[in-house]
Amino acid sequence: MRCKLTLLALLWILVPFYSQAQDIYDPKKLVEIKLYFKNPKWKQTMDSLKDEKQEERLVADMVLNGVKYPGVGVRYKGNSSYANVRKSGQVKLPLNIKVNHTDRLKKLPGGYTTLKLSNGFRDPSMVREVLAYEIARNYMPAPKANFAKVYVNDELLGVYTNAESIDGPFLDRFFGDHDGSTIKADPNWTMAKPPKCPEGDKCSLNYLGEDTLCYRYLYEYSSPRAAQDLIKLTRTLQDKPTEIPQMMDVDQALWLLAFNNVMLNLDSYIGAFSQNYYLYMDSLGGFHPIIWDLNLAFGGFRLMNGAKRLSNDEMKNLHLFVHYKESNAKRPLVTKLLASNLYRKMYLAHCRTIYRDYLENGLYLQRAKEWQTFIDPHLKEDKYKLYPEKAFANSLTESFDASGESVPGIQPLMDGRRDALKAVPYLFVEEAVVTKVQHLKTANKVKINIQATGALQVWVFWRKGNVGIFKEQLANKTAEGVYELELEAGIQYYVVAEGERSATVSPVKAGMELYKVQ
Repeated sequence: MRCKLTLLALLWILVPFYSQAQDIYDPKKLVEIKLYFKNPKWKQTMDSLKDEKQEERLVADMVLNGVKYPGVGVRYKGNSSYANVRKSGQVKLPLNIKVNHTDRLKKLPGGYTTLKLSNGFRDPSMVREVLAYEIARNYMPAPKANFAKVYVNDELLGVYTNAESIDGPFLDRFFGDHDGSTIKADPNWTMAKPPKCPEGDKCSLNYLGEDTLCYRYLYEYSSPRAAQDLIKLTRTLQDKPTEIPQMMDVDQALWLLAFNNVMLNLDSYIGAFSQNYYLYMDSLGGFHPIIWDLNLAFGGFRLMNGAKRLSNDEMKNLHLFVHYKESNAKRPLVTKLLASNLYRKMYLAHCRTIYRDYLENGLYLQRAKEWQTFIDPHLKEDKYKLYPEKAFANSLTESFDASGESVPGIQPLMDGRRDALKAVPYLFVEEAVVTKVQHLKTANKVKINIQATGALQVWVFWRKGNVGIFKEQLANKTAEGVYELELEAGIQYYVVAEGERSATVSPVKAGMELYKVQ
């Protein structure tokens, strides 16, 4: 009898532990979030906090996947996804939940402290954000995302996108620390440009002088030091762009630009508002661009220059070198980086990889359908969904008016994008072929041997250990098609074989996939 009681007690201990160990961003599971407000006027109170631009939160108790979290802090989030939905009288507003609001030690499984829940604004398909993050994670640091079913006081509020916050767990996972400078490109639309500040263009990384006030209405930063780091970066980008590789992981920036262009994510650095990205400076002093807020990817946002809205055909045919071909000084991250022959070729290589991985084979559409099938039964229960069931069912193939904007069907737009890119001859020029990459460790050194045909020169991008930005170094040509380079042991690296008009990257998903020397 005693053994049975002991076993029973052990099971009671293990059940909550197992719940805590679950991944709250597991793509195969729908998260269940139940909020309980003691304040009967919780809607009006949170609206008031949002109206007053307050960061204050309303206290609630939360039950996440059956586990209780008392005293969380809840506020509305977003700009247009909040304002337009509220204005139309709908109740499914985007939410930001701080789990450690009243208990600083409280954390979710995985160490997370914040939940960011999006309501599907201007996305009748409901899959744009989750699908876009899924694709982006193949090539660069990008948040996890899945879906959540949200209840308030036991009433179903609806199905939301549940996207990982750019905070401690994310930064630790990709950069090995989370105490560095964090800068968010998110303009304060209610704050006017301070007098005497130079005219920039949103969060485009234009240099605006040495006064931190000239940046404060455009960027959110974690500390005064972050503001100074931002100024140094923008100054270098303007005056000494050849020094940017010593300050920033350029390859991550190239992946970000390639993704935004190929996948028509225009509510981004390349679009009219030049926003929705982070910069993180790691413990070694290197900046890392981080993609963010992908709910309007796949053509959900049309503004490119000023108030001009691109047509579906204009989006399909968006030039791969937009901003660069016009020498647009207001987009220095594009114009300064792509002015380098090597980086321009690497950018095209990344565009080609994304095209082949998701557009050429139609994988983007297959995954969109699978995500829709997954959430369909839950969305049928969502009486507060922003768009009718017909819009959800047909959104992959048809355009719909969503909150005053014509949102294109994902398939005709992206198949058109595929066809347009297929007709771009310089995208598919592949002059160099990397046939072998190997390394031999000797004492404290490593000798890297690369065999590549058709290359003018071969570069090795390397870093010591698991964190920091990559240094770039030319390999020595020792014979026809053979290149060697000796470096320190304990490095990670990838290889770029540069031809006259193109580059070949190995591994092809460089940055996320690497050669490693233990």
